[in-house]
Amino acid sequence: MTTPKNCPSCGTAWEEKETIFEFFLKSMDVVKAKETAKMYGCTPDNPKHFGKNVIGIETDEYDGVSIWECQKCNSQFSRWTMEKLNDTSL
Repeated sequence: MTTPKNCPSCGTAWEEKETIFEFFLKSMDVVKAKETAKMYGCTPDNPKHFGKNVIGIETDEYDGVSIWECQKCNSQFSRWTMEKLNDTSL
């Protein structure tokens, strides 16, 4: 499952609007920006964006992100199912 573009609970954006290529283009020439963006998996056929307003949490059970947490509403979601793991309305 891919990470949603917005928090499923509050709708806050979880990715930058500009692509990673566009980000690097601000400080590099086109060739270098393309090469650098490609290292992040960002290509013309598969544009990628840097994340924002979300953190990935690792657990002892898995070496990698298992939980996404929205920095706006503090809601937590399973990376695998996007099931909400906490109730932030308390």
